[in-house]
Amino acid sequence: SPQFRENLQDVLPSLPSQDDYFLLKWLRARCFDLPKSEAMLRKVHGPPEPPVLPQVIRKYMSGGMCGYDREGSPIWYEIIGPLDAKGLLLSASKQDLLKNKFRDCEVLRCECEQQSQKLGKKIEMVLMVYDCEGLGLKHLWKPAVDAYGELLSMFEENYPESLKRLFIVKAPKIFPVAYNLIKHFLSEDTRKKVVVLGSNWKEVLQKYIDPEQIPVEYGGTLMDPDGDPKCPSKINYGGDVPQHYYVRDQLAQQYEHTVVVNRGSSHQVEYEILFP
Repeated sequence: SPQFRENLQDVLPSLPSQDDYFLLKWLRARCFDLPKSEAMLRKVHGPPEPPVLPQVIRKYMSGGMCGYDREGSPIWYEIIGPLDAKGLLLSASKQDLLKNKFRDCEVLRCECEQQSQKLGKKIEMVLMVYDCEGLGLKHLWKPAVDAYGELLSMFEENYPESLKRLFIVKAPKIFPVAYNLIKHFLSEDTRKKVVVLGSNWKEVLQKYIDPEQIPVEYGGTLMDPDGDPKCPSKINYGGDVPQHYYVRDQLAQQYEHTVVVNRGSSHQVEYEILFP
């Protein structure tokens, strides 16, 4: 809308992009409500300077961009199982973890721009594959869930209409519990794009992605130059953070309810059990 562009004249020069496609994303994200779209966009700043991140994040934060789907959109893999959330939070600040995710999002945004120029059509969205094999109770540690929630909120607020589809593969029985803990950070539109795949996940991925663009590890034919089927030159597989990286012993945890129970007294608490 010309009115939307007019209202934003003062901030347009500082935005990552000024074209109509970019502005339309923010309108769509707020159902074409001009004041809400403007408020959302005004929180965004220009492309951040590439952050200088601690070595521990570069080495142990899992995930990475690898390949393109059949329409030319970049693909991002999140590798949940080997991610040592507690080790990372004891070794780096939450701010650094947020900066790292910002950097990932900027890499993907720039890749979309490059693909748009290369293919001669607008590429605006990213396809994501979440490998949930090994997801367990260690990932449900409260500070980790809170930090992950902040990462998701940052993505929603700064990169609206950027997610094409999010495929969950190899989800264990505990997955619904983990998803319940974080889904309230996601917009309704994003939730609709989350698809949990069953045992035929490799076939489904190949409907959307040419096998030549999928690592052998995920059912395709793509390998690193040295023949590694996991493509670790593109995807970081995380791992346990060695304790010599730790800069703190513990994290302050915010709980919704606290109670003091005196000696000889009892206190009853009711909880909904989400899984056996």
